[in-house]
Amino acid sequence: MIVFIFISFSPRDYKLTFLYDIGLTEKSYKTLLDKFYSSENLDKLTAKLKGNELNEYWQGIIGSNVKFEVSPSYFRNNAAKATDVENLQKIQEVTGTLLAMTITGRPEREMQKFSSIVRDNFENILPIYDTKQELNTTIIDLKTEMADIEENKFDLELELKKKKAISEKLKKMEPAESNNVPGSIVLQFSRVDQNSEYLPLAYQIQATDANIIGFEETIRAKQDKYDYYKNLLSLNEMLFNQVKDKTSSYYTIQEFRSSLTDTLNNYEDKELIDYLNAYIKKIENMISINTPVVENPRISSIDKSARKKSTVVFAVLLMITTLTAFLLEGIQKRLVQT
Repeated sequence: MIVFIFISFSPRDYKLTFLYDIGLTEKSYKTLLDKFYSSENLDKLTAKLKGNELNEYWQGIIGSNVKFEVSPSYFRNNAAKATDVENLQKIQEVTGTLLAMTITGRPEREMQKFSSIVRDNFENILPIYDTKQELNTTIIDLKTEMADIEENKFDLELELKKKKAISEKLKKMEPAESNNVPGSIVLQFSRVDQNSEYLPLAYQIQATDANIIGFEETIRAKQDKYDYYKNLLSLNEMLFNQVKDKTSSYYTIQEFRSSLTDTLNNYEDKELIDYLNAYIKKIENMISINTPVVENPRISSIDKSARKKSTVVFAVLLMITTLTAFLLEGIQKRLVQT
């Protein structure tokens, strides 16, 4: 009865839910949870709450007051029971198309302020972690591409040197007499560049020189691409270090977007300008996606009926158990007396 009265008259908890039209795989959803509930991010939230004089209400309970849920769910129970590999793969490929972030707490008058801080963290701070990860991935990919170009450079130059030597020797050869060449033979090649030795000498020289030009242009194009990747690598490393140095602070994706505009003014190379313009649009899309479907959701009180029912059930079971214990004890005493 005391527990029931306490639950009935205790302050109500309130909640509000932000819905985001975001497609998340199970892997990306788990990554999102790891980022939000990380010690670093929770410390940022705590510092922000203290700065807004909310620490007496929320300090130490942020992790339990913010819940995420994806719809449709990832059918974890069905996945655990699935034995067919094909069905299991289909289940794992399910993508949740709606993300719900539910914030609970009390008192009601502080909920709006608290929820705005949590929402700001989710929409403006967490994307910085994604940006840092993507920049790091881009850096790795660029280094891999540059390594491949460097690895193939020797083979291309060696083949070019070989073609030039063949061309020089062909030019020193005497052409065969036309009277000694049978006129009734017709040659068919699927690739002339691989069978040019069967051509008349003049055509062999022409084909070899054409191959030389092709190799020279390939080497030049590879070098241009290498130089471009080198500049891209330098740019991405600079952006990565910028984000990395400010991740521990309350650095937002909007601030990063503004810094990209300033960075754009420091470059004159058209290719890098185009790359930065495309990257800025990508960041803008990220900002647009992290916008709730309903801008100002309603704050609603959490129903206590479930807890009340649980308390009543517990009390009834406790009374039944106690009565049963007394009855058993009385029966036992009677049997002893008998």
